[in-house]
Amino acid sequence: MSALFYLLLCAWVAKLVAQRFAAERHLVAIAVFFGALFLPFHLLGILELVNGMPCATVGNAALLLLAPALVLRLVPATPVAFVRPRGHWGLLPWLTLAVFLLAGLMLAAGRPQGYEVMAYHLPLSAHLRQTHSLMAWDGNFPHTFPANASVLWAVLLDALPEWLVSSANLALLVPLALAVGMLCRLADADRKATLYACCGMVGVPMIAFSSVELGADIGGIAFSTLAMCFVLSPLRPAMAMTLAGLCAGLAFGFKSLHLLSAVAIGLVACARGGGLAGVLRNAALFGGVALLCGGFWMLRNAVLFGNPLHPVGVPLVGAWFGWLPSADFDPSLRRSTEHEWVNSAWQWLVYPWTEPQRHGQNFKHSSGLGAFVAAAIPGTAVALAAAVARDGLRRHAVRLSLLFAVLFIVTAWWLLGDRQPRYMLAALPLAMPLLAWAVTQAAGPWRRMFDIGLALCIVAMLGVFLSRQVLQFGDRIVLSQQTTRPSFYEYPAAVDALPANATILNTADRSWHYPLFGARLSNRVISMPEARRILALPPSLTAPGNVPLRSATLRAAGVTHVFMAGATVMPDACMQLEEVARLDRNPVNGMRLGSPRLLYAVRFVCR
Repeated sequence: MSALFYLLLCAWVAKLVAQRFAAERHLVAIAVFFGALFLPFHLLGILELVNGMPCATVGNAALLLLAPALVLRLVPATPVAFVRPRGHWGLLPWLTLAVFLLAGLMLAAGRPQGYEVMAYHLPLSAHLRQTHSLMAWDGNFPHTFPANASVLWAVLLDALPEWLVSSANLALLVPLALAVGMLCRLADADRKATLYACCGMVGVPMIAFSSVELGADIGGIAFSTLAMCFVLSPLRPAMAMTLAGLCAGLAFGFKSLHLLSAVAIGLVACARGGGLAGVLRNAALFGGVALLCGGFWMLRNAVLFGNPLHPVGVPLVGAWFGWLPSADFDPSLRRSTEHEWVNSAWQWLVYPWTEPQRHGQNFKHSSGLGAFVAAAIPGTAVALAAAVARDGLRRHAVRLSLLFAVLFIVTAWWLLGDRQPRYMLAALPLAMPLLAWAVTQAAGPWRRMFDIGLALCIVAMLGVFLSRQVLQFGDRIVLSQQTTRPSFYEYPAAVDALPANATILNTADRSWHYPLFGARLSNRVISMPEARRILALPPSLTAPGNVPLRSATLRAAGVTHVFMAGATVMPDACMQLEEVARLDRNPVNGMRLGSPRLLYAVRFVCR
């Protein structure tokens, strides 16, 4: 109940702030709601850094938020007229909404899914709920990134059943679509073209398939796009830059890669300052608020690991200050990640039209821009280039600001070297208004051709997304009846019945981390990378094949159980492993599994 009260309190604060605005009230409410949700937790995290006492609970966050809520309620606000936008949606937006609502219903029949979700996003949420600490789960590098997403899922898991939280990431498509809609209006696109841009963007495979997993990508690009909205908005500069900084800080808290987006948007903010005084004002407000709203994660990593951007190194000045990559983070390996998609770097130039993928997974959360983007790029580029050549730069200030941010993000993505397609997703929502504007410029037969072509592309990509969700639902839920947590995640049901404070050493793949917390999220789990560290195995994100178990090490770590799925364990003479549960056959067809899932209880026989 405390988590539900906290969410309602955040909504109340958002309403009290938004009613003071005459324009873009919905976007202001969204930004303030999430700011009210995250910032009290950040303050509690700073308090923990100071005194070492974990205190990041929903109740404490609510107490911190209650004071500003009461101040906002008691301080009179001048009534501000707000005109609700009106207009006919048309068939395509309703079809898009229906597709994602249906996807949400199908997701709610199962449990949260996604590799990184299982490996660390939700384990960090479970760790927060158990320990009330915002410190890193352990020191292994995937667990030290900014974790706004994990905080959000932890609050929702407190307030709602796990099955309902499964579809929560879909809700973050709403602020993303609203932000793109506002940018389209600022770019002088008409209503129909704006709706095409919004529907086409959420149907992009990397966005659609990311939204059905509880990852951090959707939240990051949503708040990055909102930041650009406020920078370009007609709001008073001080308020616009404050809201933009808030959103940029929240975006960084979802994914540290959005530090690049913040730099791009910050440069646009400075350019809109006019004279020197305006530039300095915008830079100070945007940068200062962004640092306040996203800086906790950098402060935490600076205190714990000596590097604010841990686990990655800080370019240029990192060697001077000792801000070097984590020992278990090998930047050289990142140079080869692009080979999952392309054989040579130049092939990225044609990726939107070829979309290769080495494993045949052309469309998933990390692959694929789809037909809509492939169709939109040539016409948009030609239209914008022709308009700038004809009219000059001054008449296209907003559109050139968007183009600058897009090119900055894509160039930075290229230079950093870890070229995974989803790492440049922040550029996509900023490019959609350029498409909408280009469509708006067309008239007569050309406009009809654009409308029909883009509509067909949108429907095709929605069909790709929905068909996979339907097949997955039909396979796992309808035919296989994987409706319980153990059957959905395919682990021994005894994991859910372990006594309080049971501690499981995971020797299997990282994707087992979240399932092993159990249905009540009450088990303590030692991650596979941490297991490698305490067992003196070389650091790696790959599960070990042979695991020597030392009784002294396991006793010191408080291990009560060991989970295996493919590894060979070798206990020493001072401990015994008693099999508690085994899952070695597929429960649906009875076929033997390649690697049985085994849960052992640890018995120490030496004092």
